[in-house]
Amino acid sequence: MFDRDRCWYGLCLVTYWAVGVKTKPVNPNDREPLSKAPILRKRASTFDLTKLRSIEAYAILVDINGFTMTVERSHQDPNSIAQYVRDVLTGPIAAIEESGGEVLGFMGDALFGIVPNDVDTLFITCSSIAREVDRSCEYLSNVQANHSDAWTYAPGGPSLKISAELGWMDVSTIASRALGHQPILIGTAINYAARISKPGKGNRCHLGRLAGEQMAKYYRVDGPYSVDGKEGEPEYSYYRLGLGDVWREGELEEGDETYWG
Repeated sequence: MFDRDRCWYGLCLVTYWAVGVKTKPVNPNDREPLSKAPILRKRASTFDLTKLRSIEAYAILVDINGFTMTVERSHQDPNSIAQYVRDVLTGPIAAIEESGGEVLGFMGDALFGIVPNDVDTLFITCSSIAREVDRSCEYLSNVQANHSDAWTYAPGGPSLKISAELGWMDVSTIASRALGHQPILIGTAINYAARISKPGKGNRCHLGRLAGEQMAKYYRVDGPYSVDGKEGEPEYSYYRLGLGDVWREGELEEGDETYWG
């Protein structure tokens, strides 16, 4: 029988260990096992957003693929879709913060963050996110092999798309009753990252023109490719960062394994 709480705990541990994050021990029967555990980051933030009025950094977006259908299927499954999303996004959050970056917003199945303007740091961040996805897929697939009722809305585990672009962003603050005061960043790099995330299927990592040109000097990238913008916008050129040795990249056939292991 599928032990929901213990398997949630296992997924959380896989997510945290994949990016080298240390946590205090918690009760495995707790329904929210790691959400309140203090997280010890290895690297302090590069950005003091309380003082800066503008920054040059990589804007990075991480988005769960096929989320509309995942939510639709979750109505037939007693396991919490909200906890699933939390655990899937925990790895990318840790990877960005480990790089000295910051996660600044959540949009249901996606997050927005910034990464320091260093091409090696961006590569490590993207690779860490891909590695976490692979390990999560391995864990979920192994549980699902023995328990057909486990996470039925996410067969084989999560699939993510990463997109990033370099640019200057204006910094201000915004507040709401529920969220309190938070930084808000505005810049073309954020829009660019959003536009270039659309093409393709399956796990993928797309870089905007500036980020891709930087990355191509030191790492393997494919491109440039182009995608149409919204009405009145020009085309957006982008590059694909090859992470196929870390996660199962691109569209998979039915029955294919979702992880390298």
